[in-house]
Amino acid sequence: MGDRTGFKRLLAGLLTISSSVSATEPAPAAQYDGPVIDVHLHADSAAQNGPPGQSICPLEGPLADIQFDASDEWRQALIERGFNPPCENPLVGASTDQALRDETIAEMRRYNVRGLVSGPSEYLRDWADAAPDFFWPATKFYLPSNTAPTPEQVTSAKQRNETFALAEIVNQYAGLAPGDPRMDPYWKMAEREQLPVGIHIGLGPPGAVALYPEFRAMSPLELDPVLKRFPRLRIFAMHAGYPYLEDMKAMLYLYPQLMVETGVLQFQIPRAEYYAYLEGLVRAGFADRIMFGSDQMNWPAAIGEGVRAINAAPFLNYEQKKAILHDNAARFLRVEGGIPG
Repeated sequence: MGDRTGFKRLLAGLLTISSSVSATEPAPAAQYDGPVIDVHLHADSAAQNGPPGQSICPLEGPLADIQFDASDEWRQALIERGFNPPCENPLVGASTDQALRDETIAEMRRYNVRGLVSGPSEYLRDWADAAPDFFWPATKFYLPSNTAPTPEQVTSAKQRNETFALAEIVNQYAGLAPGDPRMDPYWKMAEREQLPVGIHIGLGPPGAVALYPEFRAMSPLELDPVLKRFPRLRIFAMHAGYPYLEDMKAMLYLYPQLMVETGVLQFQIPRAEYYAYLEGLVRAGFADRIMFGSDQMNWPAAIGEGVRAINAAPFLNYEQKKAILHDNAARFLRVEGGIPG
């Protein structure tokens, strides 16, 4: 009898300990299914990244086990992989311009997304006509282009509600740093007009230098001279400055007005690497500075892939998911009445 009593007491104690441990373990964070703001969309041709219909593998990234031989032509190697993706569930590129527009709108509707979109004016008009309440036009900017708008033209477009941001600034593809003095009139205009700006910083497409010979990798620290000279600039680092995590954290720490967005990371690098980078920013206390971006170019499903990746991140609680997918961008863009301010 004594042995039985002792066993019962031991069992009761173990059950109590187990119950206590279970009670302290955090439950999986709920999924955020409210409205989403995407600060990085493109309205463009289905052929903007080569022949239409190419696919990408979102969980593995485009360079996983590619075994490239430098005697081959890199652009062709990428295209061949795009038509022969080494994964079971790739994101499939749209086959025509109309399909790209319609599938992107359908994906945005499915995930309750509104967002900033840049691209050639004819595409912006076409997409806006097809879904008037879905898109906030932005001005894509490349300083070396003969058609680059002047600061005065950007100001006029803002005043007519024809642009809500100067983004994406892609001078990096020409090797031009943010602090290049030729950009000062644009920074001055954006600061004066309180026009948000989004700048490409960090890396580019895989094998970028073979595709764009002037391209060079740039650390987020390159933003330091700009923010020193223009402290009221409303600016966000596109692609969250990947892979320069420590430099990005330093800049976010030094400049509380600086924001980042997550575009392309949900399909351009392995998911574990994306999560490690994102968690590094969150762990450093910057969950309120991260905005969702898909960088949807010609793969409409990249939008949903990006939303699901945030919702599935094991280190994010519900409030952080909500902040990244909506609230941070709504605050940064000063969205009121359905449009940025």
